[in-house]
Amino acid sequence: MVSIGMQPTAGQSLRTSVFRIMGTGMFMIAAWICWYIVDGHVAGILVFYWVFLHIGPWIIVKYPAYTTLGMIGPITMTLIIGYELQVLKIGEATATSNGQAFYPVYELGPIRLATVIGGLFLGWVWTVFPFPVSEHGEQRKSLGSSLYLLANYYSVLHETVRARLRGLDDDPTIKGSVAQRLEKARRTIFGKCNLVLSGMRARAAFIRFDIPVGGKFPRKKYEDIIEQMQSTLNFMALVSYASTSFNDMQALNDDEENQSEWLRTFRKLIGETNVTSQSVTTLLSLMSASVANSQALPPYLRVPEPYQYSKKLDEMDRDLLSVRHIAEPGYASFAVIQLGTKCIIDDLKKLLASVKDLVGELDFSYHVVSTADGDAEASEETLTYRQDHAMEGRKKVE
Repeated sequence: MVSIGMQPTAGQSLRTSVFRIMGTGMFMIAAWICWYIVDGHVAGILVFYWVFLHIGPWIIVKYPAYTTLGMIGPITMTLIIGYELQVLKIGEATATSNGQAFYPVYELGPIRLATVIGGLFLGWVWTVFPFPVSEHGEQRKSLGSSLYLLANYYSVLHETVRARLRGLDDDPTIKGSVAQRLEKARRTIFGKCNLVLSGMRARAAFIRFDIPVGGKFPRKKYEDIIEQMQSTLNFMALVSYASTSFNDMQALNDDEENQSEWLRTFRKLIGETNVTSQSVTTLLSLMSASVANSQALPPYLRVPEPYQYSKKLDEMDRDLLSVRHIAEPGYASFAVIQLGTKCIIDDLKKLLASVKDLVGELDFSYHVVSTADGDAEASEETLTYRQDHAMEGRKKVE
C-alpha cells in the first residue's frame, strides 16, 4: 500500500488516498452484507458477491473521475470474501498451519481498512517530505510548454498556408517532400499540444487536494487560459484544413485555357498578401518564456491585427470578394481562412490579457511627480507589476 499510495505530486497523492480509503470502507461494509445477510451460506454469499462486484465497474464507466474508488472496492471485497471462503473450504487448522492468523469477517474488514490507511498515510508523507512536488509548479511548467507548442504549431501553419496560397506546395504523398514534412510536423505538434492540455485539465482537479502553501492558487485563471488555448488550437487546425483546397485551385490555375479572369485576379491577390502573421509566433514564444520562468511579460506587447484587403482590392477589383463569386474555386476556403484567422486573433487577445494578469507586465514608462504635492509618495509608480500566486490582485515590486 505504501508503493501504491505514492504519486508524482502531493495533491494527486492525497486525492487518490482519499478515494482508496473511501472505496475500502464502502466495500468492507459490502463484504459484511454478503457474508452475514445469508448467515454464512456459500451459495448466498456468491450471489451477493456477484451483485456487489458490478458496482466497481459501474463507477468506472459512469464516473471516470472516480476510477480509483471503483477499482479498489472490488479488490477489497474479493480479498475479504475470498479469504473467508478459503478457510471454509480447507478448514481453519490447515489455513493457520503456516503461521497465518485467522480472523472472522467482522475483524478482517477493519484490519484491511487499517492496513490501507496506514500504508497510504506513509506513502503520502514521503510524497510531501522532504520536498513536495506540487500541482502548482507542474501546472505552471505545463502551461509554459503548451504555449511553446502552440507557437511551434502556428509557425508550421504559417509556412504551410503561405506555400499553398502561392502554389509552392508539392505533392504530400511523395516521401521526403516539403508538403509531407510539414504535414507530419503539424500532426505531431497538434497531438503533443492536445496531450499537454488534457494533462493540465486533469491536474486542475488535483489542485483542490494540494496543500495551499504560500497562498491560494489561481486555479480558475489557469482553467480559463486552458480553454482559450484549446479554442486557439482548434481554429488553427481549421485554417490548416481549409487551406488544402488551394492545391486543387492550383491545378485549375495551371490550365491557362480554362482559367477565369476572377481566378487570375484572385491568385494575384492572395499571392501578394499574407493571411497569417509571423509575429503571432513571437508573441506566443514570449508568453511561454514568461510563464515558464515566472517572469513578467515585456511591455507594450500587442496582438497583430488581421490583414486588411481594402487597399489591394481598390487596386485590383473591388468586386473580387463579393458573394456573387461564392461558387468560384477557392472562394469558400479563403472565407473560412479569413474567419478562422480573425477568431485566432480574438482568442490571442484574450489569452494575452489572461497571461498578463497571471505573470504581470513590465512598466518602463516615465512618471513626473511634483515634489510640492503632499501626496507625491502615494502617486509614485513602480517599474514592475507581477501576479502573486498567493493573492488574487496584483502586487507591486520595486
